[in-house]
Amino acid sequence: MTSVLLAVGAFVAMEGVSAVAHRLVMHGPGMVWHRSHHVPGAGRFERNDLFPVCFSAVGVGLFAGATMGPVAALAWVAIGVTAYGAAYLFVHEIAIHRRLPVRVPALAYLDWLRDAHRVHHRYGAGPYGMLLPVVSADRRRAARASAEAGVDPLARTRRASRARSTRAARMRL
Repeated sequence: MTSVLLAVGAFVAMEGVSAVAHRLVMHGPGMVWHRSHHVPGAGRFERNDLFPVCFSAVGVGLFAGATMGPVAALAWVAIGVTAYGAAYLFVHEIAIHRRLPVRVPALAYLDWLRDAHRVHHRYGAGPYGMLLPVVSADRRRAARASAEAGVDPLARTRRASRARSTRAARMRL
């Protein structure tokens, strides 16, 4: 039971770590990479995609530490961190930006996350979290209204993503 609590605790803690890293690193000195995420894409990958590669090193390090020492509990923390990374992949890349061609269920929770992320892209500020973004209802409504009026920063990203997919399909022919 303790091992499951460690994994769940690590997963939950990662939301705070993610929000702080997004605010202080990605919108700080890491903006050199992260800027590519806030503008329409020019290719299949963004420089911003280097962040998950770097962040996955934490999970790999935790798994390695669990096998090399007497702290087997690190494996459960690594499982929680890795599960958060998988949730991030689904929510951010698939459900919000639709970068992968996967059918997304119509859930109010995913709509709320999409609206909150739309606020982040529209204003370039908070919310910085991913699974539990804190954003006012007024800002969410304003971002959704502008999206419905055709001014949607996420839609631009999806159009660029579709264009990338079309180019890739043409290259395979």
